[in-house]
Amino acid sequence: METAMNGKVARMICAVAGLLASMAGEADASQVIRDLIAKDAATGTRISYSVYLPYTGPDADDTSVPSFPVVYLLHGFGASSNEWIERLELAKTLDAAIATGRIAPVIAVMPDAGKSWYVDSVTFGDVETAIMAALIPEIDRRFSTKKDARARAIAGLSMGGFGALRLAFKYPDSFAAVAALSAGLFKPGGVSWQHGPDAARRRNVDHWYGGTFGSPFDIDLYIAESPFSYVSQIAAAASPPEILLIVGDDDWFGSYDGTLEMFLDLRAAGLKPELRVADGGHDGRLWRRMIPGTFSIHALEQTLRLPVGPASA
Repeated sequence: METAMNGKVARMICAVAGLLASMAGEADASQVIRDLIAKDAATGTRISYSVYLPYTGPDADDTSVPSFPVVYLLHGFGASSNEWIERLELAKTLDAAIATGRIAPVIAVMPDAGKSWYVDSVTFGDVETAIMAALIPEIDRRFSTKKDARARAIAGLSMGGFGALRLAFKYPDSFAAVAALSAGLFKPGGVSWQHGPDAARRRNVDHWYGGTFGSPFDIDLYIAESPFSYVSQIAAAASPPEILLIVGDDDWFGSYDGTLEMFLDLRAAGLKPELRVADGGHDGRLWRRMIPGTFSIHALEQTLRLPVGPASA
């Protein structure tokens, strides 16, 4: 009886494995390409990036490859695209989520931005311009993407959360959804300001913001470029992107206060952001757990569930 049962279990496991393999589709043939460069002749900007593809073969002119939605993933302070690839094991996580049908196949693009906070600056270069004018057009030219803002999302963690919200709010017609994980948000005059650059971080403001917002540090420039300053702009957009905010309840950077204040400001402006407060801190353990949910809950679902179509779509 035990042998027969073991055989039945083995056959069941094989059947499930076969089903998952069939569901995975292109995910079985995924790849990560590192250290690419996007350039824009008009603005003179350039930015390095890595990309996760749910298919093999990087050329967009291969009509046998379907077109896919794109999510831009912004790393944290002083890191690089390797934060997503190595520390957070993005390819492994996406392969599994696609294979089980939790998310649809998606292209993930990870630019390298150093300590720039994703703004244009003399110290770190025109990172914002490079992303919008060089990187996004390059991705749509080079890879098999759905060339439509409805199929484009942006997400980031820590400094990248600040950057993702800021870019989505400033360019609402360019993204269908935005997600911020443990975003480095500090609302001027708010509760979170006690953790911000003009308070607790004033003593080491050059470490966190050196050269990014003027040299010496210009608090007025920082406030003007904060995502909080763009809330009214996103609220006035004809079709604002879906917004997801995620933060850990033990965040040592103080991101919980700023995240909650952003949620309330967006609500007060008439928007309907989604908020997730998780058990965890400001670290990779939380972010690894949150990646599948970031790609699959309502804020990104519209983007990722767009039908996969011909490469020319």
